[in-house]
Amino acid sequence: MLLLRNNLGVRQAGVNRGRGPGGATHGRCLQDRHDPGVPADTGRGCHQRSDRLWGHPTAGRTSRGAAAMTLTQVAQHAGVSTSTASRYLRGQLNVQPETAARIDAAVAALDYRTGSTGRVARGSRAGTSAPGSAARGTGVVALVVPDFTNPFFTTLAEECADLAASRQIPLVVAVSGKHGERNGGLSPLIGGTDVLGGLIYLGMSRTDERLARAVADGLPVVVIDEEIDLDLAVDTVTVDNYGGAYQATSYLIQQGHRRIAHVAGPSELSTTQERKRGYLDALADAGLTADPDLIRHGPYTEQFGASTFPYLTRPGSAPTAVFVGSDIVAVGMLGAAELHGIRIPEDLSVVGCDGIRIGQWLRPQLTTLEQPVAALALSAVDALERAMARREAQESAGNGGAATGFEPARTVLPLHLVIRGSVAPPSA
Repeated sequence: MLLLRNNLGVRQAGVNRGRGPGGATHGRCLQDRHDPGVPADTGRGCHQRSDRLWGHPTAGRTSRGAAAMTLTQVAQHAGVSTSTASRYLRGQLNVQPETAARIDAAVAALDYRTGSTGRVARGSRAGTSAPGSAARGTGVVALVVPDFTNPFFTTLAEECADLAASRQIPLVVAVSGKHGERNGGLSPLIGGTDVLGGLIYLGMSRTDERLARAVADGLPVVVIDEEIDLDLAVDTVTVDNYGGAYQATSYLIQQGHRRIAHVAGPSELSTTQERKRGYLDALADAGLTADPDLIRHGPYTEQFGASTFPYLTRPGSAPTAVFVGSDIVAVGMLGAAELHGIRIPEDLSVVGCDGIRIGQWLRPQLTTLEQPVAALALSAVDALERAMARREAQESAGNGGAATGFEPARTVLPLHLVIRGSVAPPSA
C-alpha cells in the first residue's frame, strides 16, 4: 500500500482522517529551518544539470539489469556515488564544476544511454527546474510504517504527511508489515535510493539489513519510535517508554493496587522491553514482587488483548489492575471483559499506552499514556531535512552521499499520563 502526499492534497488508501472531539488539531511551527552546519545553496560556484526526466520518479531509467548497472559504472568512472551521479544527471543536484566535468566525461566515455529515447538529454540551461520535479530538489521522501490497523501508526503518518506537505516535500508511505516481512512495500523503495531523497523508518524489525545498505549508499535515514540494533549513523526519535511505564504502574500502586498485571507487546521490540522494565522497577521500588504469571507478551492487536483474560482470571491469582503496552490491545481487553464477567474498573483497572483517539470514546474512557505524536513527527521531519542537507553538502563537494564526521542524535520525548475512567481503587 502506498500513500502519495504532496502540497496539493493527499491520496489515501484505507486511512481515516478524522480528528478528535471538536475537530481540534495540534498547533505547531511549520516554518522551514536551515541547518547552520550546512552552507546554503547560493547557486554560485556549482553546476547542475537541468535536463531532468519528467514525470514519474523512475522515468528515464531502463531495466535494473542494464541501465542501473551502467549508471553504477558511470559513478565508478567519475569517482562519485551512484546516487550522486543519478541525481546530477536528473537535474536534482548541484555539484562542483570539477565533479560535473568528471560525470559528464564518464557519460561520454561509457556512451551512457537511458530512458525511452535511449540517450541522455543535454543542452538545457543550468539551474532551471522541471515540471513535476521533486520540491526544492530533495527527491521523494518515504515513510515506512508496519501497518495501518493500529491507529497510532495512522495518526503518526498523517502528522508526517501534513508536515511534509507544508514544506513542499513529496511523501510516499509504504507498509512494511509488522515484522518487515512485506518486502513489496520496502525493498523497491530502498532498492531505488537514487529516486529517494530520504527515508523515515517506523518499523518493527530491529535488524533490517536493507536499512544498513541504504545508509551505506548515502540515503538520509531517520529512525522513529522503535530503536534498531544495527550500528548505523542515523538520527533516532523516540519516547521515554521506561519513564512512562514507571509512571503508569506507580499510579496504579497509588490507587491501592498490589497485584498488577502487564500485557506487553512482542518481546523483541525496544518499546516492549523498556515499558516492561519501567513496570518491573515501579513494582520493586514499591516493595512489590512481580508475578511472572501476570506478564503476557503478544502482538499489538485487539485480538491479543481479548485473548488474555483466560490467563488473567485464574481463581486465586487474578490481578486487580493491568498496565497494557498498547491502546489497541487495551481496546480488545475492554471489548471482551463483559464476556468474561469482568467489570472495568470495578473488577479490573486498565491503563493503556499510545493515546489513540478511540480511547476517549470507549465506556469507560481509557486511561492511557499519550504519545506526543505531533512532536514525534516534527522531530523526525526536522531530522530528515538536516540529514538531506548534509548529503547535499557532501555531494556538492564531490564526496559522494555518505556522511563524514557526523554524530547521530537521539531525541527522547516524554509520555503524558491521561487519567480517565478505566482506573479505580480495588474493590474491598
